[in-house]
Amino acid sequence: MSTGQSVLDHLRRIEIFQGLTDVELLHVAAVCKVRRLADGADVFREGDAGDEMMIILAGCVRVALTTRQPDGTVTPNTINMLYTGQSFGEMVLLGGATRSATVTCVEATTLLVLTEHDFAQICERNPRIGYLVMRNIAADLAYKLRSSNLLLRGNIRWQHGELGKH
Repeated sequence: MSTGQSVLDHLRRIEIFQGLTDVELLHVAAVCKVRRLADGADVFREGDAGDEMMIILAGCVRVALTTRQPDGTVTPNTINMLYTGQSFGEMVLLGGATRSATVTCVEATTLLVLTEHDFAQICERNPRIGYLVMRNIAADLAYKLRSSNLLLRGNIRWQHGELGKH
């Protein structure tokens, strides 16, 4: 990936890189790859193995979980929409895992891709980068968890009639 000024401008706006200096951002930029996907393309599917986290440089993605209906059919349910400057797949930086959701491009999307291996090497060379990125990822994951909890709580209350009759 080029380490020109425009890349730095993009990285400065990314939530998980907040607090990094330009020199530190250049270390990150040096190991990232750009991936362009078309509208409707799956970035990855629930249950896939993964070793990459993604940052949206341009575009929008839908995050969906597969749920089984009472009649046995399986349907995807959107749990979040993510836009430019947001990241997903961060769990792989915390030790790798299978994908917990399916992520699909809602429009043509440009992603910045960081592998678990490359991130670990950056952290070994510069622990400050690792600390700041992990702190920012933890804050982002906490926000996503709170949002999911509120959604689930509201859905449960609605299903049990606690929110009133419609």
